[in-house]
Amino acid sequence: MVAIENSHILPARPETGHTAAILGFALIGSAAAALAAPLVSDAGWQATSEFVSRFSLLLFVAAMVVEPLSRFIPALEPIGRERSNLLLAFAGATFASIGCVALPHFLFGDHLPIPAAAYCLLTSAIVTVMLFSLHPGTQRLLGAPASRAMQRIATAYFWTAFVLIGIDQSIGPHIPDAWPGFSLLLLTAAFLLRFADAFLAHHRLLVRRAG
Repeated sequence: MVAIENSHILPARPETGHTAAILGFALIGSAAAALAAPLVSDAGWQATSEFVSRFSLLLFVAAMVVEPLSRFIPALEPIGRERSNLLLAFAGATFASIGCVALPHFLFGDHLPIPAAAYCLLTSAIVTVMLFSLHPGTQRLLGAPASRAMQRIATAYFWTAFVLIGIDQSIGPHIPDAWPGFSLLLLTAAFLLRFADAFLAHHRLLVRRAG
């Protein structure tokens, strides 16, 4: 799964100072997705969680592709420094989606199925691990290899989860919806882009060693 998380191949770049702006965009986008859900679906909190989750997938894909794109297209070099900020935004949107699943249970006493509860707990734990790995203190305390390993686990988990959800929604009984197929195309394109980036990085490394 090296293509999913290949930041160990090239040195990490310093982050830019756009954290507040990107987190603000994630907050506004999550709120807009939550407000839009009742307009197109009568599934209540389930639809709200689904729409916010879709927005989080877009942030996740953006975080996956900014570094490869910045290396393939020199003009986009500045955006490659925003990966950690986009992961923070993704984490915020993911927590918002989890909240939409769990909130009716705590506010109205609605029954929360065991699979939904397990998903909320596991996803919350993985997001926490990802956030922990992004903190500079973690890298100083545990070292860069350990931080990268935690990021790989988190990234692989979410990529796999989004793919499985997309496949399930594509083949199972559902209202006609173009999103599942579109999400699978996005995730596949992101994977292939990172695979190409990893392949070229290894090739350049071999050339340097041979030279």
